[in-house]
Amino acid sequence: MFRGCGLFSCSRRGRGGELKKRGETGGASSRVAPAEPVGADEAAGEDVGAARQLAWAEVETATGGFSSKVVGRGGFSTVYLASLSSSRLGAVKVHCSSERLHRAFRRELDVLLSLRHPHIVRLLGYCDERDEGVLVFEYAPNGDLHDRLHGNGNNGAGGVLPWARRVAVALQVATALEYLHDGRDTAVIHGDVKASNVLLDANLDAKLCDFGFAHVGVSATTLGGRPSARAVMGSPGYVDPHLLRSGVATKKSDVYSFGVLLLELLTGKEAVCRDTGHRLTAAVGPRLSDGRASDVLDQRLGGDYDAAEAAVVEELAMRCVSDGPDLRPSMADVVRVLQDKTSAAGSKSDRKTMS
Repeated sequence: MFRGCGLFSCSRRGRGGELKKRGETGGASSRVAPAEPVGADEAAGEDVGAARQLAWAEVETATGGFSSKVVGRGGFSTVYLASLSSSRLGAVKVHCSSERLHRAFRRELDVLLSLRHPHIVRLLGYCDERDEGVLVFEYAPNGDLHDRLHGNGNNGAGGVLPWARRVAVALQVATALEYLHDGRDTAVIHGDVKASNVLLDANLDAKLCDFGFAHVGVSATTLGGRPSARAVMGSPGYVDPHLLRSGVATKKSDVYSFGVLLLELLTGKEAVCRDTGHRLTAAVGPRLSDGRASDVLDQRLGGDYDAAEAAVVEELAMRCVSDGPDLRPSMADVVRVLQDKTSAAGSKSDRKTMS
């Protein structure tokens, strides 16, 4: 379920133990600064304090000795479904053991510890006492946006994602990116915005995840001059062409990727066509530039959408994927457009996000 979220097989088994229920004292690292609560909606009935430092034995107990269901797998980590208490599930991401991968784990952990936003997946705990780094996240039962849009038949909610929900998800991801770019003392470039890195919780609200490519405290990050180095950040179909040419990642690199995500929500098509290998931007861009948005709208909606809102999303998406970074809006501009010209901010949770 977390397949594309970077919540991806390497784990060792150790001694048993008992995972403390949330709210119990102890186990918190002195290195972890307290975090601000994320708001009443997300926190309803939940403890929203700082992420706890866990012992390896606690992680083992939560995953049944790593015998629980694997909900995500990739090249460098495995994600297990975990029982955090008698009534709460979590997702435990176990990184492979190597010095290089442990540095990547530390980088992601350091970023996550500094974040608190209702539409960024929440880090509940971590374990760094072994070479395999462990991150424990809140569990999103409706999987990721890629599976929900493009379908593998296994998502919990089922059915076509309605237009109103698509626009709401767009706004939610936009507010998360605005927070990363402008809402903190130091900016964060996410570096891998894509549909499979957007989780959907029980209410189908968005949770941006996977900060393995994130960079903190810089407005531009040089990735290097070699083509192989330039391709490190991002995923096919979503990567900023300017980044590929220059090797420099900026906030506008995230804006480009978000524009591709908007096109996915609009068309229901993947960022890269599985059959032809064509990028979505190249496939639909010319028709959208000619004002033919209705030609590319997801046919599964069956006409059940707001045409004026679709035109707004189409125009915004094309601005975001402009070839030149200077032509792209900021994420603050994106949020304003979606808030002012669509009904996306109509839900209680999103009104709180805007306040």
